[in-house]
Amino acid sequence: MMTAQARERFTPRMHPHHPLRTYAPDSPRAMARLVALAMLADGRLEDRELAALDRRGVLSAIGITRADFYQVLCDLCQDLAALPDRRGAYFLSAQVLDGLFSEVRSTARRKSVVRTLFDVIRSDGHLAAGEQRLFWSALDAWRMRMEDMSVPPSACHGGMPRPEHYYG
Repeated sequence: MMTAQARERFTPRMHPHHPLRTYAPDSPRAMARLVALAMLADGRLEDRELAALDRRGVLSAIGITRADFYQVLCDLCQDLAALPDRRGAYFLSAQVLDGLFSEVRSTARRKSVVRTLFDVIRSDGHLAAGEQRLFWSALDAWRMRMEDMSVPPSACHGGMPRPEHYYG
């Protein structure tokens, strides 16, 4: 019989309606991919974002090693490069984002991931539209509110308004 950890080592399959590789529900790789996506949502990967992960002990909290996290990050970049792009930027549809969010099912893990997303996207002192969209999409997909995170909305430079172009 194969353990969940061993299954995580095999190359995940892709689904036509979910063009990114799929991970087991509530797996460390599924959660790590959302964290990696938050790090890339502004179009660049920054040292401050990696430092925020270390400062909060995120990788050990979600049960993934640094090497495995970097593999998830590389796999995500590879999957994103295969998607249609819009003027050099990769677009994840609401359907694709919902597929990624559906891989995290535990309420406790969802709260942990949302808090981590919040910390990562504000770690560089700049809040990009892609970061806002990812954050609000996670809250909407998981039917959460800012108050559910135990972080006051004012903690992010006077709050985090929904982007004007956000329709979720």
